[in-house]
Amino acid sequence: SILANIQAMTPKFSRAEKRVADYVTRHPGTVPFQSVQEMARGVGVSVASVIRMSRRLGFARFKDFKIELAQEASSPVSAIYAAIGTGDSDAIVVQKVFGGNVQSLQDTLGLLNVEDCSRAARIINGARRVVCFGIGTSGNVGRDAALRFSHLDILAAAYAEPYDMLIQAARLRKSDVAIGISHSGRSASTVEALRLARGNGAVTMGISNFMQSEMHAACDLFFCTAFPDRGVKSAALSAVAAQTCLMDTLYVLTARYGKRTSGVERINQLIEERFRIRGRRR
Repeated sequence: SILANIQAMTPKFSRAEKRVADYVTRHPGTVPFQSVQEMARGVGVSVASVIRMSRRLGFARFKDFKIELAQEASSPVSAIYAAIGTGDSDAIVVQKVFGGNVQSLQDTLGLLNVEDCSRAARIINGARRVVCFGIGTSGNVGRDAALRFSHLDILAAAYAEPYDMLIQAARLRKSDVAIGISHSGRSASTVEALRLARGNGAVTMGISNFMQSEMHAACDLFFCTAFPDRGVKSAALSAVAAQTCLMDTLYVLTARYGKRTSGVERINQLIEERFRIRGRRR
């Protein structure tokens, strides 16, 4: 979607283009009915800045940009991006939380390059070691991903502390994979760990919500999520759903290429035998 692309590309916009992007984000239902001159006056920038921003998003004509934006704004899911208000009922809050995650997944899928997913899975399948880096909730996604890859007999681990990240990144080599996860793409520890791993010859992969970010520049393969920071705030929703779905995709593809699903079944059987509480029949 246009709004998802704006979110991903904002860090690399010029100052004037950022003002235009912010105006579009805040007035998606109004912009389609404005001329380029009216919009430029409303934003306080030149007509050229408005046109440049629309072209950065892939539109040859400003008219085409407005048509597609109008179609998005008229969609029922557009209301999902409205911030949760104090007057919202519990039913509305629930709808926004679920709807926001659903829309985030749909927009992320629209940004996804399937060929990159396939390439990443093949590389992970043949790796000597896979290490995930991330802090906070991104670190939790990394830990879950490392556990999944371990089920496929792949030596995998996750690190969330800055010192641990740098130590482990320094140990990676040509046959290893480093996966960084950061919503902003600007987490200093995560980005530095990827740079260090890449310098040692490891393949680096990244997941972030921003296409033009420091993390993207440090990665051989990059996957962009789509979650609107401008809408429902991270206290209610985050990019975790999209991050997790991307890691699930890489896990399933890796299992497919490695044909290691039988190992997963053995582990599941072991867990069932050792760690599940068995109810007594009466």
